[in-house]
Amino acid sequence: MSEIELILLIYFIGIVTGFFDSIIGAGGLISVPSLVILGVPPQIAIATDRFGSIGQALIATIKFSMAKKVIWKYVPVLGILALIGSFIGANILININPKFLGSLIGILMIALLPLIFLKKDLGIKRFKVSRLKLSIGSIIYLAIMTFAGFYGQGTGPMVFYTLTFFLGLTMIESLGTGVVAWLIISISSTIIFALNGLINYQLGIILFTSMSIGSYIGSHVAIKKGDKWIKNLFVLLVCFIAIKLLFFNNL
Repeated sequence: MSEIELILLIYFIGIVTGFFDSIIGAGGLISVPSLVILGVPPQIAIATDRFGSIGQALIATIKFSMAKKVIWKYVPVLGILALIGSFIGANILININPKFLGSLIGILMIALLPLIFLKKDLGIKRFKVSRLKLSIGSIIYLAIMTFAGFYGQGTGPMVFYTLTFFLGLTMIESLGTGVVAWLIISISSTIIFALNGLINYQLGIILFTSMSIGSYIGSHVAIKKGDKWIKNLFVLLVCFIAIKLLFFNNL
């Protein structure tokens, strides 16, 4: 494969990743394994993908904010939790095999899927929640962000579950509000990865620009199609992602 062909391939991977990241938040399941297949060491692949995801998160934040789909009152708390989680996850040696954690996430996604159907309007209409539920949701969100800080694959759907069930947000509001926090975690963990020399900047710049394009398209589609469409797509993709994590989690 020539250098130009490689660049075009990575550019395509970035667009697809940015698109799915903006709709379901699981683009890392595409980009990271793809980079590894192309010969990039796993740690470098994760760090470089995180650098590229800054572009995706930035564009998605702008799009969802302009569409008034970001619930800003939750952003400070989610941002702080994301920052703490990313710091812990990116710095502390986790004595658990990432493959095991990926499988655990896959099991949890399937186990929690019935929650989507327990309440007909869950994810379609915003509803009020108690302080206790908010507190529980915050603790769960911190745990998810810690995991995302050093691995990240499959955490998007878990954020969906948390923001819709525990914070009472709609599907698109979960996308818009969650991506602001993801922008924070992307920047903070990228800084840590950069200080440790784990980022391939040549590939990172390609991913940054291509993920931004994919993010713009994905955000536009999500806003245009609406919450019900996203909810139906969520169910399908959760099944796919869970199978990937449980049976094809080779990273």
